[in-house]
Amino acid sequence: MSKITKIVLTGGPCAGKTTALQQIEKKFTEKGYKVFIIGESATELISGGARPFGVLSIPTYQFQKGIMGYQLYKESMYENFAMTLPEETKCLLICDRGALDNKAYIDAEGFAQILKESSLTEIDLLTRYRMVLHLVTAANGAEEFYTLANNEARSESPEVARSLDEATLNCWVGHPNLHVIANNQDFNSKMDQVIRTIHRELGDPVPIQRQKKFLVKPSCIESFLATLQNVKKMRMEQLYIDGDEECCFRKMSDENASMYFEIHKKDTDDPEVRVKTMRRMKEKEYLRRTTDGVKTPILKDRYSFVHNNQYFTLDVFRNLELCLLEVEPTEENTRISLPSEIIVLDDVTDNPNYRNFNLFEQINQKRKEKVKV
Repeated sequence: MSKITKIVLTGGPCAGKTTALQQIEKKFTEKGYKVFIIGESATELISGGARPFGVLSIPTYQFQKGIMGYQLYKESMYENFAMTLPEETKCLLICDRGALDNKAYIDAEGFAQILKESSLTEIDLLTRYRMVLHLVTAANGAEEFYTLANNEARSESPEVARSLDEATLNCWVGHPNLHVIANNQDFNSKMDQVIRTIHRELGDPVPIQRQKKFLVKPSCIESFLATLQNVKKMRMEQLYIDGDEECCFRKMSDENASMYFEIHKKDTDDPEVRVKTMRRMKEKEYLRRTTDGVKTPILKDRYSFVHNNQYFTLDVFRNLELCLLEVEPTEENTRISLPSEIIVLDDVTDNPNYRNFNLFEQINQKRKEKVKV
């Protein structure tokens, strides 16, 4: 069976997805990948006459439910195609929008009903994809280039486009590998960033962009979270094991389900770059490898949100008196814009004491001291 990587390319109207898809297919085919492009389901249906607007329109619920089923069917079909290829084949499945995009076009009650009738959860949809790339609409930051001429199925004004862009991005907040591709650069640079981001993801192992990390005053967290209209909360536990490189097992849970990962990180000769590999685990394997009772895991609540087109994670530790805010810049030299409501105590990006591995060691050192007493 070939090696398959499935990525979502999403964003608001006129974000550059069509051009990005063309460049991805060309550049990665040249690199030896078999590239499958899974077309945008809504556009296909609308172009075929099934419209949720106008005369004899399809009711929103039935239309969105149809898109969901059609999207999942197409992904399954392409994955089956990829699995028929020789084992050494590197396959790249690029989804022009993913199953969670539907959430932006229907009310919460309707979307929840679609999930129920499909026997799915949001966690199921999040974990279908290895990475999500959100291209910000030109109507936000590049208004002079906003046009719908290349897609007859679209008719959104710039104001509606900005609203849909925000709603679409919020659908994917909480995905562990979400990247926002903003318009603080020219269009060619925006496309280059898409290609570079995918190249990094396909590396073996994968270099990760250096994140900025800030120590936050705990007393401001509750009031700050209350100001957010869209935030994804995940409960996390993280356990490290001994070895030649940093290795941990991570459990992430929302109110409906959990997902499990084995993660390896190591330093490189470049102090700006660390190397990361991540593997999805089954619950049974996770429990087998983490329930020896010898060490105490990190316990924390992670709040994910978007601010000024940058993706933030706020970790509130439950077994440490600690709050950490992390952000990965949209571009290496872009100035980070922190929410004004958050009180930052210190920039701890370069302080090794605030790495998760070292925090894990602190927790377990305290445990040993308690046992001795």
